[in-house]
Amino acid sequence: MFAIVASITTLWASDTEVDGIWYDFNSNTMTATVTYRGSSYSRYSNEYTGDITIPESVTYNSKTYSVTSIGAWAFYYCSGLTSVTIPNSVTSIEYEAFYYCSGLTSVTIPNSVTSIEYEAFYYCSGLTSVTIPNSVTRIGDSAFWCCYNLTSINVETGNTIYDSRDNCNAIIETSTNTLIAGCQNTIIPNSVTSIGGWAFYYCSGLTSVTIPNSVISIGNEAFWGCSSLTSVTIGNSVTIIGSSAFWGCSSLTSVTIGNSVTFIGSSAFSGCSGLTSVTIPNSVTSIEYGAFSYCSSLTTVTIGSSVASIGNRAFSGCSGLTSVTIPNSVTRIGSSAFYECSGLTSINVETGNTIYDSRDNCNAIIETSTNTLIEGCQNTIIPNSVTSIGEYAFSGCSSLTSITIPNSVTSIGDYAFCNCSSLTSIDIPNSVTSIGERAFQNCSSLTSVTIGNSVTSIGNYAFADCSSLTSVTIPNSVTSIGDWAFSACSGLTSVTIGNSVTIIGSSAFDGCSGLTSVTIGNSVTSIGEYAFASCRSLTSVTIPNSVTSIGESAFGYCRGLTSVTCEAVTPPTCDSYAFSGVDKSIPLYVPEESITAYQASKVWKEFHNIQAIRDQMDVNNTITDAYRITHKIIRDGQLLIEREGKMYDVQGQEVK
Repeated sequence: MFAIVASITTLWASDTEVDGIWYDFNSNTMTATVTYRGSSYSRYSNEYTGDITIPESVTYNSKTYSVTSIGAWAFYYCSGLTSVTIPNSVTSIEYEAFYYCSGLTSVTIPNSVTSIEYEAFYYCSGLTSVTIPNSVTRIGDSAFWCCYNLTSINVETGNTIYDSRDNCNAIIETSTNTLIAGCQNTIIPNSVTSIGGWAFYYCSGLTSVTIPNSVISIGNEAFWGCSSLTSVTIGNSVTIIGSSAFWGCSSLTSVTIGNSVTFIGSSAFSGCSGLTSVTIPNSVTSIEYGAFSYCSSLTTVTIGSSVASIGNRAFSGCSGLTSVTIPNSVTRIGSSAFYECSGLTSINVETGNTIYDSRDNCNAIIETSTNTLIEGCQNTIIPNSVTSIGEYAFSGCSSLTSITIPNSVTSIGDYAFCNCSSLTSIDIPNSVTSIGERAFQNCSSLTSVTIGNSVTSIGNYAFADCSSLTSVTIPNSVTSIGDWAFSACSGLTSVTIGNSVTIIGSSAFDGCSGLTSVTIGNSVTSIGEYAFASCRSLTSVTIPNSVTSIGESAFGYCRGLTSVTCEAVTPPTCDSYAFSGVDKSIPLYVPEESITAYQASKVWKEFHNIQAIRDQMDVNNTITDAYRITHKIIRDGQLLIEREGKMYDVQGQEVK
């Protein structure tokens, strides 16, 4: 038994200990509520352990109070509590009163109790049986969530609100015939018309269940996390399968969906990793978001001829799925419906569908009116009539090794080839004008990419984490490079940024640890924060005269830098940490007439060795070794060098 504390100690106005139990006292009603210690229910753990007997009344300050309630969180996370005896004076057990009392094996609920609030016995995994007295008129949602060792649950005869008819081992709301709480030994009676939300939530001991023909609806999360459930038969009267109804039933290998079901809710069978095949009957009109997502063993699926809508990510992560046929009834396919279906070799739309098609036996789904390819697979051949590759079209297609993008395509959508980890090369044709956000992110085998000369924008994270990519040339058509566009491309050794780029986004080349050479085009005005951060192999960088601002840590921790050249006559504005971690004793080469300005400018003045660019020429001999320099001039603020009748910039690139 719980140790008796003889003394009475007041810690808080509403929190008082009497004989080892904490109470809130109400002097107006002369009632007491069992509560937790201190001002926060989560501040102390296991303040109650062992066996607890709650008295019917308690005396405090010479006054006697009737104990009428087990308060919210009273025994919160008391995993050492093994049993509790509740007196006949108690009328209510408040929400989460016995939350996570995993060691609780026995509880007696007296006939005085009228309400048991939501999650009152949440995760009391040690409970094996519970009896609901006939006095109870209210049981809150998920009152017995995660009590997965319950083998017996019973309502006393005479209760007018709830019953356990036919010795079903469950709690049924009498007036609605809704089963609201079950256990691993429940047999659903034929008179039940609805299985309520969370009825068998995390009942991991449940191995099989037959849903009788009387049931017309299965509530949200009704069988959530029933990891031992191997088979389920859904009766022919069921019309609705609620959201996450069978989520995480990882042992489920067989499911029969009755032919009256019209709606399969979001994530209804998500994570049923043992499910190998499913037939969606002709009665179903809608498959919602993620309904069969991450059913990784699913190899075949038959979609009924009445399905009109397939929701976002409906079959995402079904890596075992090899083929799918979209019936001509389908008028909506949500984004990434087949995302990460890496095993797909065949995908086809039935002839006669007015919204989608699989023209030219392309092994893909094309939105007919827009000529947008919205879903592809490892065997897809993109037809010449396609003008756009949609969002997530090939995302997660890890078996895709090569793809040809025809000249008809003008845009590549967000995430279009994201996580195509076997893709080795890509040629983006001259017709493409935009590359979407994360379009090729984590294409870890991608070694070569050609960007067509009509691309104007490269989206955020477009080529991030392409660790095998060694070099890239950004054409003159590109005006902006998005944030993180080439970040963590650790194999990238050289990059040329075209002369039309005006903004290099934040962290655009952050973490490109192998980068040794970068050419920044002479239209760039802004270098974003962390743009080249941690490019530790970079030994020198030339900042063109067009640059006016450099963000925080733009060249931070480029510890390999041995020199910096800035061609701007007026020192660009720099964040205080623009060159954080860079050795400031290395030469900083600037226009000769601007040395004084740089020596007085914020950040630039931290460099101790500021020299004229012409001195760099003399030191490096990059031009004078091969050619006789005849003139050095400043044009539009840029140092130009004339040699043999031609003009060159300080990097030796001919200027037309």
